[in-house]
Amino acid sequence: MKILVLHSELGVLWGGGETFTTSLFKAFARRGHDVSAAFVADRRSQYPRTLPDEFQAIPVPGRWSRKPGQALLSAVGSRLPHGMHPRWALFQEALCWRSIRWHNDRFRRRIEADFAHTWDQFDAVYVNGNVGMAYAASFHRPTLLMLPGPVSDDETWMLPQIQAVCAHDDGLTVLREFIGDRALELPLGLDTDVFHPAPSPVRQELGWSDRELVFGFVGRLALIKGIDLLIEAFAAVSQAVPEARLLIVGSGEEEQRVKTVLANQIGDGRVQVRPRMSQERLPDWYRAIDVLLMPSRYETMSNAVLEGMACGIPFIASAVGGSRNLAGLDAGWLHEPESVPSLGEAMLGAARRRSDLKCFGARGSRHVLERYSWTGSAERLEHIARTRMGVSA
Repeated sequence: MKILVLHSELGVLWGGGETFTTSLFKAFARRGHDVSAAFVADRRSQYPRTLPDEFQAIPVPGRWSRKPGQALLSAVGSRLPHGMHPRWALFQEALCWRSIRWHNDRFRRRIEADFAHTWDQFDAVYVNGNVGMAYAASFHRPTLLMLPGPVSDDETWMLPQIQAVCAHDDGLTVLREFIGDRALELPLGLDTDVFHPAPSPVRQELGWSDRELVFGFVGRLALIKGIDLLIEAFAAVSQAVPEARLLIVGSGEEEQRVKTVLANQIGDGRVQVRPRMSQERLPDWYRAIDVLLMPSRYETMSNAVLEGMACGIPFIASAVGGSRNLAGLDAGWLHEPESVPSLGEAMLGAARRRSDLKCFGARGSRHVLERYSWTGSAERLEHIARTRMGVSA
């Protein structure tokens, strides 16, 4: 099968959606399929990250910015009086979603122009997240739309035209409220050859011993991930738990806020911030953590939580989206969404039960390693192509 992947953030961001698309189609290509990927690049057709060898890259060069001005807004917000932070966060998030919609629409128009005479080179099209792009592509080739989250009310009318509309975990539950059984599951996977329990040299590199209690965060430094809640909670918890440490691995528009709010803790070595890194390097960093924090405002299911669990690390996550399905595993804790006190109490609870953390981690690792694989996700994609899109896989 020759498939065209349209995902405007590939090559630019390293979030969960980009990990899903990259990992799924690496596995898909290894099953004998041809994968061409069109995504934004700079004006010289260059990308800021290394792309998988399995992809035939089709750069879409230009001046692209998915969230223009967000870093500046974050820097302003970090200097406002504490009582204004929640209202500023809502304002900033509203502007963020509007800029993403504008970016997606611009990407759609560009793809329609660039591929106007070449759609027939492909057997099928895969679109991540961009409903308008999938709707437009569906008039040319059988199209699969992968939705990483809820659909806005003004976009639902386009869904019946698209040949296959997919999601996973909480995204699938929400989607079925709109289109019922037409919503198909395309499950999240995991590279179990990469993510699994093992020793790590990272703590020693950071200058931390086993006496410290290391909380960690891996992901985009963005409001949707609750990074503002995390840093406020840690600032309070670190006063009550002197051995508490925080390791942040990621990049994003909230980076300046992190460094401003936690300036003292960074200065005295209690907090370490490292930029985003490749999937291959991440496991050692997960394994240096005692408890992974994911206080997201929404997650259909967190890649980072599953990756951390696979490495034997218990979690503290907000009770939103797919994370709620982890409640009965005894592999971590859930806290009230958007609540700094609830997050802080969960962190204190983990500190009080430090002797149980390895048992929590072992349960989580068994659960994930038995249920998730990218090969299984690629097989499911082949099945959908055959049965719902009429494509020979």
